[in-house]
Amino acid sequence: MKLSEEWVLTKLGKEYIAVPVGETAKEYKCVVKLNNTGRDIWEGLTEGLDEKMIADKMVKKYENLSKEKALEDIFNVVERLKLGGLLKD
Repeated sequence: MKLSEEWVLTKLGKEYIAVPVGETAKEYKCVVKLNNTGRDIWEGLTEGLDEKMIADKMVKKYENLSKEKALEDIFNVVERLKLGGLLKD
């Protein structure tokens, strides 16, 4: 699974947003707002990590996060990214 090269992540103030570029910017007149978890998942996908590897990384970063909850959150975000066309298989 790989993030579309037609979307870039940028920081705007304290928030992170995914912005369409190139031809995609003509089709999508929007941005996708990401919280810190979404940003962590985006960065993990950018690094080529799979869901389990991203979960391991997040569990180390967030002390009170269980691996099960991390995987649940990751799968939900990944599904939304797929539906939005931001993620390719």
